[in-house]
Amino acid sequence: MEAVLTRSSWRDWWQMTKPRLNGMVLLSAICGFALAPRGEAVRTPFGAFAVAFWLLASSSATLNMWLERDSDALMERTRERPLAAGRLRERPVFWMGQALAVLALGIFVACGDWLTAGLGLLTWASYLLVYTPLKRRTPLSLLAGAVTGALPPVMGWTAGGGSLGQAALGLFCLLFVWQVPHFLAIAALYGEQYRAAGIKVLGLVHGQAAAGRQAVIYALALLPISLWLHALGFGGRFYVAIALALGLAFAGVAVWAAMRPSRSSARVLLLSSVSYLPLLLVALVLGRA
Repeated sequence: MEAVLTRSSWRDWWQMTKPRLNGMVLLSAICGFALAPRGEAVRTPFGAFAVAFWLLASSSATLNMWLERDSDALMERTRERPLAAGRLRERPVFWMGQALAVLALGIFVACGDWLTAGLGLLTWASYLLVYTPLKRRTPLSLLAGAVTGALPPVMGWTAGGGSLGQAALGLFCLLFVWQVPHFLAIAALYGEQYRAAGIKVLGLVHGQAAAGRQAVIYALALLPISLWLHALGFGGRFYVAIALALGLAFAGVAVWAAMRPSRSSARVLLLSSVSYLPLLLVALVLGRA
């Protein structure tokens, strides 16, 4: 049954696209495009890629909130989302999400970029059809979500003319590994809300100590992965210095948070994660330049 509809505005439709979250995702995709090898044919021009990617990410966000409208209403941090709060109707939101996906994939196809279109469809489907339903079944949904979140820079890489080789794998691994401590920090902050919504997260199922250990393991793994990117030809000494400094600092925060689990330490870990990734990606691009 649909919620009682209250007054909506254009801001509600904009909020359905999760602009803050997708801004970070778009940054990773743009960095993948910027890092693509020069001298090779660009499959999708940059402007078209940025627009198509934003539309696809907006579709994923919209349909995710459509699928999770009931659980969103149970959590304080999400109960004011437009669908959960009853400011938008379910059917128009559903069709908006579908239309955005068709438009986005259509842009890639119109550019003749079937590879990036396929990766985009994989990203969209894995987020909505695998990660989203798994959240209520198992904490392993985190890894499924990490796969989805690791594909945007690969899409940028292929749209910019790159192939699916070691370089694409390196970018994928960086984003995949980074997401684990990032989302474990979010889960530690909002664990009780997730419990109320029936969402399975590692800290609730296996204890916060296990979640802390996983955050440390994945934070430490970022160090060799970030240096592997240098070995693959990304960045010079400037990048290596930044990668080492950021990696050691992030790993240190993860160790500290695991030793002193609390909401405050989880918040520090979350802030560290959202600082680490954009700084490292910018260093990658500057090192390439």
